[in-house]
Amino acid sequence: MVISSLVVETAPEHTDDVARELSGREGVEVHEKNDYKLVVTIEAETVDDSHGIASSFIGIEGVTGINLVYANFEDDPTLAKAGQR
Repeated sequence: MVISSLVVETAPEHTDDVARELSGREGVEVHEKNDYKLVVTIEAETVDDSHGIASSFIGIEGVTGINLVYANFEDDPTLAKAGQR
């Protein structure tokens, strides 16, 4: 399991809509809203899955930026396989 924390920046008039959209996505949780910024976590199976979910945020109307704060990927099964040559 990979857990990532992000700050998603929005256009101020879209913050609530973006928060609702993100909250409806599987593996995504919105923890806090601070003005036009949202604190979000993603839980995914792999780093690639987490990256794909986060990258999809830019397609949401009103999202102006996505900033990765933290990622824990030690339990990513694809990385374990890569280390077993």
